[in-house]
Amino acid sequence: MAKDRNELAEKLEIVGGIFEIDGMDEIMGKYKSGMNTIQFNAVTVQVAGLLLKGNRELADKVVALHRGETVEQIQEMGDTSYASALRDAIITDVMGFFASSQSSDGQKSPGPSTPTDR
Repeated sequence: MAKDRNELAEKLEIVGGIFEIDGMDEIMGKYKSGMNTIQFNAVTVQVAGLLLKGNRELADKVVALHRGETVEQIQEMGDTSYASALRDAIITDVMGFFASSQSSDGQKSPGPSTPTDR
């Protein structure tokens, strides 16, 4: 039985839309291997801010997809919860999308690991 891949199609559309936002390629280019936690979080917050400013509807969609909720439910969230969910979605669903390997058979990867200050 063939998979319908509707969720994958939606995720591709969302991620593609995020990268179309003017200036996003520049910010995404700041992610580097070996970044410390502060640097990693700073870039992630910049991505979130530009996403919200550039396309609020797309930000709501990526959070909804990440949480398995509707956009309407997401729009009812308080700012603190929303910001945390958006950060998580960027790390796992946007950045993690590119980190998934073929051996995962298309399953969601845990995403890039957050750097540590050790």
